[in-house]
Amino acid sequence: MKIRQKEIKQTTLTNNCPECFSNEGLLLTFYQKHIESAWYKKATGEITDSIKCQNCNTDIYPVRWTDDIERVREFYLKSIENPTRYFKLTRLAILTLLGIAVVGIAVYILISKL
Repeated sequence: MKIRQKEIKQTTLTNNCPECFSNEGLLLTFYQKHIESAWYKKATGEITDSIKCQNCNTDIYPVRWTDDIERVREFYLKSIENPTRYFKLTRLAILTLLGIAVVGIAVYILISKL
């Protein structure tokens, strides 16, 4: 089973970086969780985010966020519409279900003739 984080929105922030104190280069990215297995593909409603400084090339973890960064993050989080959710069966799952249905019908017909 693969779990992927697909990017749904990316924006630059003009807040000061807590590491290098530059007010340019903060990049806020939102991701949607996607799950893929041999049987199905599913896009969940779970949204995660990350903030990275392009100047000092560091990830800014929530512990280091200032109140300003927190407020801007909440604003952009509210601006994201609900991401589309879906659940799709793969060909393997569909063929397996069809095979089970055909075998079940054949067994029913054989038993009913007896």
